[in-house]
Amino acid sequence: MVSSRCRRKADTLTRNDKNVKTNIIAVFVSALLYAPLAIATGNAATVTADRISVFKVPLVCPAAPQIGCGSASKPILLDLEKQPGVLEAWLNRAGTRIAIVWKSESDPETRGKVAADLKEDRASELEGKLRDETVVDFLSGKGWYRGADVDRLSEEEAVIIAARWVRRVQTKTTLSKDKAEGLQAALTYALRKMLIGKDEGPNRKGLAVEEVAGKYLDSAQVNALQDAINEGVRPLPSDETAN
Repeated sequence: MVSSRCRRKADTLTRNDKNVKTNIIAVFVSALLYAPLAIATGNAATVTADRISVFKVPLVCPAAPQIGCGSASKPILLDLEKQPGVLEAWLNRAGTRIAIVWKSESDPETRGKVAADLKEDRASELEGKLRDETVVDFLSGKGWYRGADVDRLSEEEAVIIAARWVRRVQTKTTLSKDKAEGLQAALTYALRKMLIGKDEGPNRKGLAVEEVAGKYLDSAQVNALQDAINEGVRPLPSDETAN
């Protein structure tokens, strides 16, 4: 009898423990959704989930598909923050989501107009579970970039493109380690200026190839670099074999 009562008590405790764990998880998720946005924004104002809208966006970087495109997203984010009712606009690292933090006084009409404008840029507002998961991710404060902070993504893109072009050159000609590293650094610097400056991309005004690479390459190698650039910034199947 004692053994039977002990087993029943143990079963009850186990069920209670599971319920407690379930409740803890639910409270944790709710706390993230309704916690102060200071996690992400660094300000002390309380911003709950009802003041956050998230949108699916096509802003993946063509040259580096693992990250968002800084040069394409920057004007969108900066313009959003000029709109009535918008407090902040953020892009996730993957370039697939934009999060908008609304001002406390923003009304449904103002929000609707901003959302409609975003849809013209092929954005679609997320709802339900997917929206809640994205809000939780945003509130984590990791992997999101506000406004001009997307320049960090452009800097990564510059490194990736420069390395890709140097590898293409190396499939056609031999470069010493010092020359390859120097050329990659020079290309990265030039691309970075173009990507985060007034130009919208590395092909907007063209790259002064001889000016950038002349210190590291002879005339035949400069031609090889020009061929590599002409192949574009996107990864090609031949780039995989060159790695």
